[in-house]
Amino acid sequence: MFLLEISKSELPFVFKGGTSLSKAYGLIDRFSEDIDLSMNRRPTESEKRKSKIVIMEIAERMGLVLANPDDIQSRHNYNKYVFEYESLFSDIPLELIIETSFYQGVYPVELHTVKSFVGEFCKDRDIKLPIPFDAAFVDMHVQSLERTFIDKVFAICDYRIQDMQDRDSRHLYDIAKLLPEVEITPKLDELIDTVREDRMQSKNNPSAQLKYNIPDMLKEIISSRFYESDYNSITKKLLYEDVSYDEAIQNGIALVSDMDVFVYKR
Repeated sequence: MFLLEISKSELPFVFKGGTSLSKAYGLIDRFSEDIDLSMNRRPTESEKRKSKIVIMEIAERMGLVLANPDDIQSRHNYNKYVFEYESLFSDIPLELIIETSFYQGVYPVELHTVKSFVGEFCKDRDIKLPIPFDAAFVDMHVQSLERTFIDKVFAICDYRIQDMQDRDSRHLYDIAKLLPEVEITPKLDELIDTVREDRMQSKNNPSAQLKYNIPDMLKEIISSRFYESDYNSITKKLLYEDVSYDEAIQNGIALVSDMDVFVYKR
């Protein structure tokens, strides 16, 4: 329902991240609870301020309550909105998490239908709801699989440099699911270099700096088993399928580490 309202905004919002892989592409079988939003270009200061207004107005119409108002700054490149709502299925308020990130422009972008559990359930069983539910299927701009694949490879290298494991091993599973869908071509090579140059501008993306060799970093992540504990204690509990740590590694970054596609060539 929130994405439906976002799709109506005049701002160039783009849906990205793990939840988009599930909702827009039907690619991953894991729980992903937050909505990651960006824009298809670097927003102006005015657009950053307006993005907060748009999000807060949608939340108010939906009856959501912002639980962390002191953490939200209008001009920040990153904000995490934690909204609470009353549920018939819980004794305590549940949360909807919206994250906005404007560090880099999002590209390439594709128009996709974002599916809901309700919409899919009714479609598969030829059920017509007794009341309208416009959010059953939502058309909106979504980050491409290729770009998400690139971002996730750089992300696990960034977290390794920063010695961060908590909840970040999920990217290993996602990369393993993404890799078969991504065509390894000179065009992808070009895109990786372009994304790397964008990421170089942010202190939050250290692995994009040219002193780091991404295939070598992936090999170190594999040999040190850096993410294994987090994968087994956190990520596996989020999966709707049985994929072991070793399977995720072997079908994902182990294959990438043997390619030269992430070697900077410009």
